[in-house]
Amino acid sequence: MLRQVAIRASAAARSAAGPAAAAQRRHLAEAAVAADKLHFNFLLPGGAIQKDAAVDMVLVPASSGVMGILPRHAPTVAQLRPGVVEVHADGAKEKYFVSSGFAFVHKERTDVCAVAAAPLADLDAAAVTQGVADAQAAMAAAKNDTEKAEAQIGLDTYTAMRSALAMA
Repeated sequence: MLRQVAIRASAAARSAAGPAAAAQRRHLAEAAVAADKLHFNFLLPGGAIQKDAAVDMVLVPASSGVMGILPRHAPTVAQLRPGVVEVHADGAKEKYFVSSGFAFVHKERTDVCAVAAAPLADLDAAAVTQGVADAQAAMAAAKNDTEKAEAQIGLDTYTAMRSALAMA
Protein backbone atom coordinates (compact mmCIF):
# COMPACT_ATOMS: atom_id res chain seq x y z
CA MET A 1 0.00 0.00 0.00
CA LEU A 2 2.80 2.44 0.86
CA ARG A 3 4.49 1.60 -2.41
CA GLN A 4 1.34 2.46 -4.41
CA VAL A 5 1.07 5.78 -2.58
CA ALA A 6 4.72 6.54 -3.36
CA ILE A 7 4.24 5.69 -7.04
CA ARG A 8 1.16 7.93 -7.29
CA ALA A 9 2.93 10.75 -5.47
CA SER A 10 5.94 10.49 -7.78
CA ALA A 11 3.73 10.53 -10.88
CA ALA A 12 1.77 13.50 -9.54
CA ALA A 13 4.98 15.40 -8.83
CA ARG A 14 6.25 14.73 -12.36
CA SER A 15 3.05 15.88 -14.03
CA ALA A 16 2.82 18.96 -11.80
CA ALA A 17 6.40 19.97 -12.64
CA GLY A 18 5.51 20.08 -16.33
CA PRO A 19 7.65 20.07 -19.47
CA ALA A 20 10.50 22.09 -17.94
CA ALA A 21 11.21 19.41 -15.33
CA ALA A 22 10.97 16.67 -17.97
CA ALA A 23 13.47 18.55 -20.13
CA GLN A 24 15.79 18.94 -17.17
CA ARG A 25 15.61 15.21 -16.38
CA ARG A 26 16.29 14.41 -20.05
CA HIS A 27 19.30 16.78 -20.02
CA LEU A 28 20.67 15.14 -16.86
CA ALA A 29 20.22 11.68 -18.40
CA GLU A 30 22.05 12.76 -21.58
CA ALA A 31 24.87 14.25 -19.46
CA ALA A 32 25.18 10.97 -17.55
CA VAL A 33 25.49 9.03 -20.81
CA ALA A 34 28.06 11.54 -22.15
CA ALA A 35 30.08 11.13 -18.94
CA ASP A 36 30.33 7.42 -19.70
CA LYS A 37 32.13 8.16 -22.99
CA LEU A 38 35.74 9.15 -23.50
CA HIS A 39 36.22 12.24 -25.66
CA PHE A 40 39.01 11.19 -28.00
CA ASN A 41 41.31 12.74 -30.58
CA PHE A 42 43.68 10.59 -32.68
CA LEU A 43 46.11 12.98 -34.33
CA LEU A 44 48.90 12.70 -36.90
CA PRO A 45 51.24 15.44 -38.18
CA GLY A 46 49.18 15.71 -41.38
CA GLY A 47 45.69 15.59 -39.87
CA ALA A 48 43.36 13.65 -37.65
CA ILE A 49 42.18 10.05 -37.81
CA GLN A 50 39.48 10.82 -35.23
CA LYS A 51 38.50 14.23 -33.88
CA ASP A 52 36.15 14.80 -30.94
CA ALA A 53 34.96 11.19 -31.04
CA ALA A 54 32.93 9.73 -28.16
CA VAL A 55 34.40 6.28 -27.50
CA ASP A 56 34.17 3.68 -24.73
CA MET A 57 37.86 2.87 -24.30
CA VAL A 58 41.26 3.24 -25.95
CA LEU A 59 44.22 0.86 -25.58
CA VAL A 60 47.63 2.35 -26.34
CA PRO A 61 51.08 0.73 -26.58
CA ALA A 62 52.80 2.80 -23.88
CA SER A 63 56.51 2.38 -23.29
CA SER A 64 55.67 0.84 -19.89
CA GLY A 65 53.18 -1.63 -21.41
CA VAL A 66 49.68 -1.58 -22.90
CA MET A 67 47.60 1.09 -21.17
CA GLY A 68 43.81 1.08 -21.14
CA ILE A 69 42.14 4.49 -21.02
CA LEU A 70 38.52 4.78 -19.86
CA PRO A 71 36.35 7.83 -19.12
CA ARG A 72 37.49 9.72 -16.00
CA HIS A 73 41.01 8.23 -16.23
CA ALA A 74 43.66 9.96 -14.14
CA PRO A 75 45.56 12.64 -16.08
CA THR A 76 48.64 11.02 -17.61
CA VAL A 77 51.28 11.45 -20.29
CA ALA A 78 52.60 8.26 -21.86
CA GLN A 79 55.24 7.76 -24.52
CA LEU A 80 54.10 5.33 -27.23
CA ARG A 81 56.25 2.53 -28.58
CA PRO A 82 55.58 0.84 -31.92
CA GLY A 83 52.38 -1.16 -31.57
CA VAL A 84 48.62 -1.20 -31.91
CA VAL A 85 46.16 1.45 -30.75
CA GLU A 86 42.69 -0.05 -30.26
CA VAL A 87 39.67 2.25 -30.24
CA HIS A 88 36.51 0.69 -28.75
CA ALA A 89 33.19 2.40 -29.48
CA ASP A 90 29.65 1.03 -29.30
CA GLY A 91 30.75 -2.60 -29.51
CA ALA A 92 33.05 -2.01 -32.50
CA LYS A 93 36.84 -2.08 -32.38
CA GLU A 94 39.23 -0.25 -34.71
CA LYS A 95 42.94 -1.13 -34.71
CA TYR A 96 45.76 1.09 -35.93
CA PHE A 97 49.49 0.46 -36.00
CA VAL A 98 51.49 3.43 -34.66
CA SER A 99 55.23 3.92 -34.99
CA SER A 100 55.64 6.15 -31.92
CA GLY A 101 54.20 9.23 -30.29
CA PHE A 102 52.50 10.27 -27.07
CA ALA A 103 49.16 9.82 -25.33
CA PHE A 104 47.91 12.78 -23.32
CA VAL A 105 45.09 11.95 -20.92
CA HIS A 106 43.34 15.11 -19.70
CA LYS A 107 40.42 15.52 -17.36
CA GLU A 108 37.91 15.98 -20.20
CA ARG A 109 39.58 14.22 -23.13
CA THR A 110 42.38 11.98 -24.39
CA ASP A 111 44.70 12.84 -27.28
CA VAL A 112 46.84 10.23 -29.01
CA CYS A 113 49.48 12.00 -31.10
CA ALA A 114 51.31 9.55 -33.34
CA VAL A 115 54.24 10.17 -35.66
CA ALA A 116 52.78 7.70 -38.17
CA ALA A 117 49.73 5.42 -38.09
CA ALA A 118 47.89 3.08 -40.43
CA PRO A 119 44.86 0.83 -40.04
CA LEU A 120 46.14 -2.59 -39.01
CA ALA A 121 44.21 -4.16 -41.90
CA ASP A 122 46.29 -2.10 -44.36
CA LEU A 123 49.61 -3.69 -43.33
CA ASP A 124 51.03 -6.08 -45.92
CA ALA A 125 52.54 -9.18 -44.26
CA ALA A 126 55.00 -9.76 -47.12
CA ALA A 127 56.22 -6.15 -46.98
CA VAL A 128 56.62 -6.41 -43.19
CA THR A 129 58.65 -9.62 -43.54
CA GLN A 130 60.87 -7.91 -46.14
CA GLY A 131 61.20 -4.87 -43.83
CA VAL A 132 62.45 -7.08 -40.98
CA ALA A 133 65.03 -8.67 -43.28
CA ASP A 134 66.17 -5.28 -44.62
CA ALA A 135 66.47 -3.85 -41.09
CA GLN A 136 68.50 -6.86 -39.95
CA ALA A 137 70.82 -6.43 -42.94
CA ALA A 138 71.17 -2.70 -42.21
CA MET A 139 72.00 -3.54 -38.59
CA ALA A 140 74.73 -5.97 -39.66
CA ALA A 141 76.19 -3.47 -42.14
CA ALA A 142 76.07 -0.44 -39.82
CA LYS A 143 79.44 1.31 -39.59
CA ASN A 144 78.76 3.84 -36.84
CA ASP A 145 76.41 4.53 -33.93
CA THR A 146 74.02 6.62 -36.03
CA GLU A 147 73.56 3.86 -38.61
CA LYS A 148 73.12 1.29 -35.83
CA ALA A 149 70.47 3.45 -34.12
CA GLU A 150 68.57 3.99 -37.38
CA ALA A 151 68.68 0.27 -38.16
CA GLN A 152 67.52 -0.58 -34.63
CA ILE A 153 64.53 1.78 -34.92
CA GLY A 154 63.56 0.11 -38.21
CA LEU A 155 64.00 -3.35 -36.75
CA ASP A 156 61.93 -2.50 -33.66
CA THR A 157 59.14 -1.04 -35.79
CA TYR A 158 58.98 -3.92 -38.27
CA THR A 159 59.19 -6.49 -35.48
CA ALA A 160 56.25 -4.79 -33.73
CA MET A 161 54.31 -4.82 -37.01
CA ARG A 162 54.99 -8.54 -37.42
CA SER A 163 53.78 -9.19 -33.86
CA ALA A 164 50.66 -7.08 -34.43
CA LEU A 165 49.81 -9.01 -37.60
CA ALA A 166 50.34 -12.33 -35.81
CA MET A 167 47.83 -11.34 -33.11
CA ALA A 168 45.26 -9.87 -35.51
